Amino acid sequence: MPRGSVVRALAAVVWVLAACESASAPQPLEARLTAADAWSGGDATLVSAAFVPPRALPVVRIGAETLAVRRINDSTIGAQLPAGNGPRTLNVAAPGFVSLTAQVTLHGFRSSEIGPILSGSLELIPGSTRVLGAGTGLVEVDIRTGAVGRTWPETVHSSDCAESVGPSVRPGHYVLWGKDSIGGRCTHPWVWRDSLATLERLDSVYATPGTWGMAEIGPGGSISGGDDALSISHCGSTGCAQQFYFNQGGGLSGVSIAPSANRAVLHHYFGYLVDATTGDTLGRLPFGPPSASPQMWYYHLENATFSANEDTIYAVGNQGFYGSKLVLAASSNGGFIDSLPLPASYAVDVALAPVHPWGYVALLAGTSSTALVPQLLVFEQGTLRPIAVLRAPATEALSITAWHQFRLVPDPLMHAAYVVATVQVRQPGPVHAKILRFDLLP
Repeated sequence: MPRGSVVRALAAVVWVLAACESASAPQPLEARLTAADAWSGGDATLVSAAFVPPRALPVVRIGAETLAVRRINDSTIGAQLPAGNGPRTLNVAAPGFVSLTAQVTLHGFRSSEIGPILSGSLELIPGSTRVLGAGTGLVEVDIRTGAVGRTWPETVHSSDCAESVGPSVRPGHYVLWGKDSIGGRCTHPWVWRDSLATLERLDSVYATPGTWGMAEIGPGGSISGGDDALSISHCGSTGCAQQFYFNQGGGLSGVSIAPSANRAVLHHYFGYLVDATTGDTLGRLPFGPPSASPQMWYYHLENATFSANEDTIYAVGNQGFYGSKLVLAASSNGGFIDSLPLPASYAVDVALAPVHPWGYVALLAGTSSTALVPQLLVFEQGTLRPIAVLRAPATEALSITAWHQFRLVPDPLMHAAYVVATVQVRQPGPVHAKILRFDLLP
């Protein structure tokens, strides 16, 4: 064969081999991450034509951890993300394609810290992340930063007189119980007006001795309760009418008042809903098992909040070995609308997002009362459908025998929510609060 023909033949062979190699070489993987932000423990959703059957599911990793992958539809897969907070790099590998990397930011448990001295039920100052609580006297704390703001002496409020600061039907007013300035003895509760510049004492109200929780209802009316006694009083031009409830096996830990001041929910074993003007009992929130007697103290209503139009109440309570429950009830009479069981958990507070159609439940998860792990459940307001569960690590476990009160503080400006744990029962010395911080989707 002439030399030129040999060269041409060899060139043809090389071209064919190169073409075959090019056809079998891995192709770039074209995939799209539907959202750069995701809930901790939720899904990262990826879309690609390379995922369409009969092709196998891709392998998705974060570092050395391989994520569980499920098919959502022909071209869409969901990869379950680990618990965590902050940016992560996804590595997506599909047979026959070059691996792809994508950035996703997890939103979940961020941190915890020991806060200032606080005890009892805390009152959130509307439109802020600041609370009023019993410290060394009365203190204002910004939960976003943990910093103490304004302070007042024990003559205004003392945890020796009442652990909790009480709400009022009057906006910007609080029920406080301090000591006299000479003998250091507890006087009686007063309603104070907070103008942010000053704190002004206005009216005295009744409270049961040794009260845990208290609130002002209607002019001259009050709700108060200690370990085994609950009093609802209303005073008018003809005097005061009082309803007393004794020996119910548990005390009043707080009161939730509707923004329009027409309803109040008692954080108590019996979960009373009362008229905040007259003090009349309107109903009881439905927490117990269906077969239980209405008179059984089989649960404790921990906290409640009202919907934006105040026609419904979102409340959380605990049912002993039944676990916990999120209940949606009518604000007119406490009638049942819907519920979400929360097994193997101790629900402590509930709040609604002011911007998104979400709600939040602060939970302590586990079966041992001395080692419960904090969680934040994110749910859909309209259906109570769970959206995400943000879990703190096991090292953050709390004991409900050591921590008795919890306040959930949403922070829409910083896309965060904070859970504050305090003590309710008087301790030998002052006790610092614990603040847990969770980051939320923007």
